[in-house]
Amino acid sequence: MGWYMKSYITDNKKHLHHEHRNGMIQNMKSVKILIISIVFLSIVSPVFAFQFSPLEQEFEPTGANSTKTYTIVNDSADSIAVAISALTRDLTVSGEEQNESAAAYFSIVPSKIILKPQSSQIVRVQYRGPRTIPKELSFRLKAEQIPYTQGRATENQSMFNFLYVYTTSLYITPSRISPKVEVTSAVPTVTGDGRQVLTLTIENTGTVHQILKDVEVEVIHNQTRQSVLYQGEALGFVNGLNLLADKTVSVQVAWPSNFEFPTSSVNSSSLLTPKISYTE
Repeated sequence: MGWYMKSYITDNKKHLHHEHRNGMIQNMKSVKILIISIVFLSIVSPVFAFQFSPLEQEFEPTGANSTKTYTIVNDSADSIAVAISALTRDLTVSGEEQNESAAAYFSIVPSKIILKPQSSQIVRVQYRGPRTIPKELSFRLKAEQIPYTQGRATENQSMFNFLYVYTTSLYITPSRISPKVEVTSAVPTVTGDGRQVLTLTIENTGTVHQILKDVEVEVIHNQTRQSVLYQGEALGFVNGLNLLADKTVSVQVAWPSNFEFPTSSVNSSSLLTPKISYTE
């Protein structure tokens, strides 16, 4: 009995010691995490916020409306530097946007700015491209915050920089506005891994960009007169896409279960009739 009591007391002391040690370790871990967080916050530079507006503008190729103004507001407590540039805007067949410099199309004054704390700056942008525009031209105007040391030594700078970038939409309007988007083909396709799918080719044949909201594509089998309706996620990136004027995209969707897949590619392009609708 005495041995049992001694053993129990010893084990209980060990248990209490173990809990105490674990508590100390947890406290040390908490302190360590807190110290790391404080150190991390101390080395991360402050976020120098700014505002750039408007986010979308339409220009005319000539006249007073070929020049527009933008406003930059520095609402932070530090001076910041901002660079303004224009970019072309193109779409690949898979719906990915591609950009290149559009410096030849625009005059931007000023194009580089240092804004003092709690100040604003007006930027004048003038279109200087072709005057005859049969179809809308699409561009981006980018306002990009760039590193600015304000004369402080480099070794005193933080190791992280969080810089804001605004990328806005800019359109040069044509003389005639004619919106039109159509599915120009619906072709049975066998993918590289052997899947049977339907390839839809969608083209903006109008003169202005169209944002394809709530898209629906109905495909009718010309022989059986059966139909299938694609919408939402079934259309992939097409639903919600900003389809620029004179651009074409292609998307593969599931082959309809109620359609027989053609055994020959002959005349397969004329086997189906597609129709598209969307909310403008």
